[in-house]
Amino acid sequence: MSEETRAVLEYTDEVVSEIKEKGAQKVFSFNGIRFYECPLTYISTDTWEIIRLVYLIDDSKILLHSGGWGDQPAWLVEAVELHKVESAKKVS
Repeated sequence: MSEETRAVLEYTDEVVSEIKEKGAQKVFSFNGIRFYECPLTYISTDTWEIIRLVYLIDDSKILLHSGGWGDQPAWLVEAVELHKVESAKKVS
């Protein structure tokens, strides 16, 4: 399936045509996104490594680089923030 059809925000004529042509079935919905392939197919090896690193930081309380949060790469700070937001949703 094309990138536009794997995860659908809006049903254009092209998307509808491809879904019908391939006989695709929606497998999951999240925040208005309709997935026609397993969402896990979007997680690359690099993404798994970031997830692993975030959990290690959370468990050990030791950052990737010495110093404080200001010394960490922006992508890492964002990943940790996302992890905290999603973890808070599970609790409530």
